[in-house]
Amino acid sequence: MRQGLVIATLLAALLTPVVGRAEVNFEADRPRVFSIQERPYRLRHEFQLGLGVMPLDAFYVGVTAQAGYTFHFTDFWAWEIAAGTYSMNFDTALTGNLNDKYGVVPVREGGERIKAFATTGVVVKPLFGKLALLNSDVVLSETFFVAGLGPMLKGEYKRPTGVLGVGFRFWSGPMLSWRLDIRDYLIFSTWKPENSLSIMLSGAFNYREADTAVAP
Repeated sequence: MRQGLVIATLLAALLTPVVGRAEVNFEADRPRVFSIQERPYRLRHEFQLGLGVMPLDAFYVGVTAQAGYTFHFTDFWAWEIAAGTYSMNFDTALTGNLNDKYGVVPVREGGERIKAFATTGVVVKPLFGKLALLNSDVVLSETFFVAGLGPMLKGEYKRPTGVLGVGFRFWSGPMLSWRLDIRDYLIFSTWKPENSLSIMLSGAFNYREADTAVAP
């Protein structure tokens, strides 16, 4: 009789922590619910004006002005129908230093300079989110990618050009947003392309028909 009582007591002691652990695991295994909010601002006709810089050439820096129009088919992709850019070029100190130190003057001021170009391309917009600004304001943002082509006036010659880029958009409201575009232009003066980097900050005005809505 005593042996049976002892065995029952031992079994109860062994089973107690097992039951306790099962309850803890049950709490951890509760289903989690995720909520994804639709984009509150929907783009359609986007008109863009921007200022930027082309800093890669050693002999000059291009200060650029750009105007563009983009049609947004969906939240995911769009067509940048036209983006035209003019570059105002300023000499760097390299030309003067070469002349002062070595008596050398670069041929054609260091090579052909970019004067203007125009591109058209596809825009893909896979990322959208919210950023907390100083833990007080929420900023809506979007990351997009661009691939396109077009002509470029480099020196006195027109060159075929491809473009690849990434951009970041920050909304001020449903009709106004701000963009930071970083683009790499592949200029085919020969079969081996040259690279020219463009960094541009621009404002974008969005016009959408009557179905424009701000999501709650």
